[in-house]
Amino acid sequence: MAIHGTSAVLWGVLALGMSNGCRPNDTGESRQDAVVASLTPADVAGIRSADSAFMAAANAGDAEKMAEVYAEEGALLAPNLPPQKGRNAVKAFWAGFLDAYTVRFEVASDTIEGRGDLAYNQGHYRFTAVPKAKGVPGVADEGKFLEILKKQADGSWKYVVDMYSSNLTLQH
Repeated sequence: MAIHGTSAVLWGVLALGMSNGCRPNDTGESRQDAVVASLTPADVAGIRSADSAFMAAANAGDAEKMAEVYAEEGALLAPNLPPQKGRNAVKAFWAGFLDAYTVRFEVASDTIEGRGDLAYNQGHYRFTAVPKAKGVPGVADEGKFLEILKKQADGSWKYVVDMYSSNLTLQH
């Protein structure tokens, strides 16, 4: 099919614009890279602060404070469960867990990267959960996590996606 008249001009302008946007500038980085800055040390500290707040809230048994680390539209992707979407669903998930167990969380970041107002934090965790009811088995786990965070208007970083999985072999 041939492109005629105005359509041909429009496609030509779009193609030229896209190629110019991806062409390296004088520093060797693409123009898009030059516009969107890498994370600053303050950004990395803010991301680490979110994890510290999560750990402190979990270890204090405070589901409300745990949920505050998530963006309003944030999602928790826990193993073997449907996604918990939205801060209220995340809060309900953690509240149910904390009603049944006293927990001790430890998390450590292995890689924090990002640009602009988006970042990811990949790391590992260890936790123990002591049941509050007699006859219920305790839980000890270690594994890995991946968080996608978004910088908020107030400068804080919140989880928009929080996913974790165990490194331990499933017991049958």
